[in-house]
Amino acid sequence: MAQVPSASKSKIEVKANDLADRIEDKANTAGTATSGDVQADLEALRRDIASLTQTVASFGSGKIRQAGETSQEYIDSARERFMNAEEDIEAYVRAKPLQSLAMAAGVGYVLALLSRR
Repeated sequence: MAQVPSASKSKIEVKANDLADRIEDKANTAGTATSGDVQADLEALRRDIASLTQTVASFGSGKIRQAGETSQEYIDSARERFMNAEEDIEAYVRAKPLQSLAMAAGVGYVLALLSRR
């Protein structure tokens, strides 16, 4: 699993801890709260949860973008290696055409034997 950058991790931890503290405070004072206080506290709690959700979502989208960039780098690297291999094979075939033909025939024969089973 990918490591969480320390700045994002600490930001999420701070928000989660703040939210937990507020919930604990409200639970401790629940017996003396009025209906209006409860409504206001619920609204504040909703805003805090929305803020925390947004922070986590932005962290996730950053990781998705980073994964996309990494996969594109791998694709580019594989494409470059394939092109180099293609050029090497072409040069080998031009330098040794009869040997290349014999190798191709041998590979074809082996594949034919394997496909019959």
